[in-house]
Amino acid sequence: MDNLKLNDTICFYRKKQDLTQEELAVKLGVTNQSVSKWESAQCCPDISLIPKLADIFDVSIDELFGREPLVNDICAQFPLRDDDTFRVVVARGKRVMLVDDIDKTIDITFPKNCNETTRQYFKVEVFGNICCDASINGDVVSHGEIECNQINGDIKECKNNISCQGNINGNVNAGNNISCGGSIGGGVHCGNNISCAGEINGAVNCGDNVACGDNIKGDVNCGGSVECKTIEGNVECQGNIIYK
Repeated sequence: MDNLKLNDTICFYRKKQDLTQEELAVKLGVTNQSVSKWESAQCCPDISLIPKLADIFDVSIDELFGREPLVNDICAQFPLRDDDTFRVVVARGKRVMLVDDIDKTIDITFPKNCNETTRQYFKVEVFGNICCDASINGDVVSHGEIECNQINGDIKECKNNISCQGNINGNVNAGNNISCGGSIGGGVHCGNNISCAGEINGAVNCGDNVACGDNIKGDVNCGGSVECKTIEGNVECQGNIIYK
């Protein structure tokens, strides 16, 4: 569609919408002779009709003039939901880079007052790694690794490692290792090892070892050994259980 003239795009999108020239004319409040003249390039529609044409054809004004905006390229690769989530991507030219193509982290800076006092809430999804020295006050999805201070929400998915200096105040789902300098406020699903300095307030499903500095308040299913103070639930463990 690049570089097409307006008469070409009007004809193209009218036919795509399965409209006759007369049906389009009725929607616009003009004569069908006017539409015919537009498409044969004898004249152009009044400028006030351009937004109406774009709405009828369900396209942007850029597309109506034969230009494909960059956002369309991104959305074509990522059919994303309109769910008020902040999504961060890296692009090279017009091609969106996936995490395996990126040779460095994406550094995210959140507002300094993004905390429990102000109750500001962010849902975040990053198509890469998250490296953040502040707290993230909301749910997080990372297609790479997460390195941060504290997360006041669920880690819905992290495809690789999680390293958090403070608390994770929600559930955690990690494809590889979890290292938490504080406590975890919910259940944990981890593909490899869990190291948590505080307590885990939910069930644990871990592919390898669990080292918890305090209590685990839920069932534990572990592919390796478990080390903690107490377990308030049932335990299925392939290794040793060590109570400190």
